[in-house]
Parts: sequence; C-alpha cells; structure tokens
Amino acid sequence: MKASSNRRNRFALAVALIVASMASAPVFAMGVPPAWLPFHGIAAGLGVGTEGVGIQGTTAIIPKVLNLNVGFDYLHLSRSFNTNNVNYKAGVNLQGEPITVSWFPFQGNLNLTAGVFINQNGFNVTGTPTRGTYTFNGHTYTASQVGSLTGKTHFNGAAPYVGLGWGDPMDGGRLTFTANVGAIYEGAPNVSLTATGAAANPQLASDVQTEQNNVNSKLSGYQWWPVMGVGLMYRFE
Repeated sequence: MKASSNRRNRFALAVALIVASMASAPVFAMGVPPAWLPFHGIAAGLGVGTEGVGIQGTTAIIPKVLNLNVGFDYLHLSRSFNTNNVNYKAGVNLQGEPITVSWFPFQGNLNLTAGVFINQNGFNVTGTPTRGTYTFNGHTYTASQVGSLTGKTHFNGAAPYVGLGWGDPMDGGRLTFTANVGAIYEGAPNVSLTATGAAANPQLASDVQTEQNNVNSKLSGYQWWPVMGVGLMYRFE
C-alpha cells in the first residue's frame, strides 16, 4: 500500500511539472523564457517501450548540441520459472525515473544519451511445489512443512544508462517523434526467500538458503535491462 502511494505521489509530481510547463507556453511563444529557467525552452511528451509507459520533459542545455532529459516510467509484468521441484511465479514491477543527457554530435537528430535511472525495479516471488512436495538441496518436504514460500528482489538503486537516440525535441517543428535504444546496468537481482515453516526447522532453514542461492544463480545473467522505446514530444516555445 505504501509503495502504491509513493508511485501515485511521484506520478502526480511529474504531471504537475508538465502542467506547469504548459502554463509557461504563452511566455515561451513570445520568446521570453521565465526568469527562473536557467536553460533554453521546455518540451514534454509521452513514450512507450521496454521500461513501460512514461512521461518525459526535455530542455536544451546548449541548443542543437546538449539536452537534459528527466522522466518517469512504469510497467507491471508476470514471469514464471522453476528450479528443481519448485515452480516460481514472479510479479515484476518496472519503475524508474531516468535523468539523462543527450549529445547531438552532428547537430541533427542522431544523439548519444547517457545518464542514470533512479531504479525501483523489483519483483515478488511465490513458490509452489510441482508434485505436492518441495525438494530443497536433496531433501523433500511436504507443503505443510514448508508453509508459505515467498521471496522478493533488490536491484541497484542507481542504474547507469547508455544508448543511441533519434530526434531533437528542442529543434525543428513543435511536434517531434523520438526513438531510443540502449541498456541499463542494474546489477544481478538479489532474491531473498522465506519459508514460514523454517522458523521451527533448522534443516529446512538451511535448505531454503541453498534454494535461495540456486534462484540467484538462475537470475545472475539479468544484470543488463535492454531499453527500446518511442515517444512523441511537444515543444512549448
């Protein structure tokens, strides 16, 4: 409930920033940027991609050369996998606030983009036995002995991003189509497994720890998250 409230608060803040940008549009149209704005114009828009559905704001640090981008992305996915005799179902929440800089080496549409995602990606895992029993580390347990088997993941909180992009919202017409491809390095997922029955069974607790290591080994290759997306931006000037 708290995480959901935090997401709503961040989304509301992002929407408020875009609304404030739209309110400044008449001033930009007259060619007079607000006194509080240290950069050159504002563009805002919507996008969709492997990071989910998002909103983005852009301003030119150096027109036609360097842009600053900030945004908010969110997506929920489901994924299943298994180890030994245990099936796992994961609910994956992709959420991030990208803060990036785009460099236009040829002062055209092609850009090199790098920065950081404030990374809140993660997933919750629920395990169920495939044949009515669990097998951890060669030992078999009934479902009642194990109780509820759950887990959750942790990633790096700040995830570096690098990629290629197309489109400069701060140059050309008011509407700009954008596209990007790159990758986020968020580190290997760190899964913590918990079995309610382990508190009264030291052997089970040890075997669940071994199973946790097996799950982490299965997920160790997911250190990079591919980023591909498209968007439509509107410039307020």
